[in-house]
Amino acid sequence: MKTTLVANAFYHFIRNLGELRFAIIQVTTRCNAACTDRCNIWASKPIDLSLDDIKFAVDVLAKNGFSFIYFTGGETGLYACLAEALAYTKKKGLVTSITTNGTINPEVLAEISKNLDVLSVSVDHYNTQLWDEAKHVVGLSKKAKKTINLAKEYGIDLYAITFLNPQWTVKDVEKIIHYVNDELGVSFALSYPYISKSNGTFTVGGNLRQSYIQTQANLRNMIAKVLEMKLLGSEVTTVSGYLRDVLGAYDGLPISYHCTAGKNSLVVDCNLDVYPCYMRQKIFNLKDCQDLKKCWPTQACSNENSCFINCFREASLASKGILIKAVKEEIFSNPKFYLKLLS
Repeated sequence: MKTTLVANAFYHFIRNLGELRFAIIQVTTRCNAACTDRCNIWASKPIDLSLDDIKFAVDVLAKNGFSFIYFTGGETGLYACLAEALAYTKKKGLVTSITTNGTINPEVLAEISKNLDVLSVSVDHYNTQLWDEAKHVVGLSKKAKKTINLAKEYGIDLYAITFLNPQWTVKDVEKIIHYVNDELGVSFALSYPYISKSNGTFTVGGNLRQSYIQTQANLRNMIAKVLEMKLLGSEVTTVSGYLRDVLGAYDGLPISYHCTAGKNSLVVDCNLDVYPCYMRQKIFNLKDCQDLKKCWPTQACSNENSCFINCFREASLASKGILIKAVKEEIFSNPKFYLKLLS
């Protein structure tokens, strides 16, 4: 996280009176992988959000105080107008981020590098053969590692995001963090597994549906290992306050940071339908409501003690009144890591 990115975030924090807001925009459902353990988006009919609709969405989000725009898919790198979308978003003064499975074309990566603040690359295993098998694409791990190295050359802030497979062991988590930190040379972030039917064009969960309930205790122990390694100095981007809240919820303890999905974070899909998060139903279409405060749900989430999707739980730590507390907790959890990032 370069100093310029920190300064940009601080500017938005001041502008929004002590809050940061995050929006996920799904630009395409196209995907060149065939994961079976998380979603079936690769099997759905391809849908692309038009560039005009992206500009419209960015304009609305900017007017409503959103600071971070996270473009996703499908495989985001397959979206034909990605460079133009990032350039427009950056022109609006917003922080830009995309995720990729690592197959993004090197020429596209070079083109978007000047307007991209943060890149996350999926890293699915410390064993490259099992990594390829998780995506059902031979050689994907090799392409992803090349993408990571190129992003470093371009000076893009990046991290590896790893799907926390419920079938793993605590030892697997330890190995993947070491692999990401030591061999790939980037920080680690987890993607928490979940099951949902609220995404409209595709379902989430895959073969998790067969074993999810039986593996909850194992997930709790893996989260504990991630936090332990972070506190011991490993480069883990996943926020400490989020990790502690997940453990607290598993142990029946009160959580510190309540989920604010739908208020300071939301999802806009390829139809411009707006969701509070991946687990809840559509609340409106962006074409029908451009003053978002009038359309946001007034009821709190009913399952926040059992839903731990980090895209929204971590974003909730940037809500008004608790962001400074969360930042302090985060910095003191691993001060050497953040001093390194800012050096």
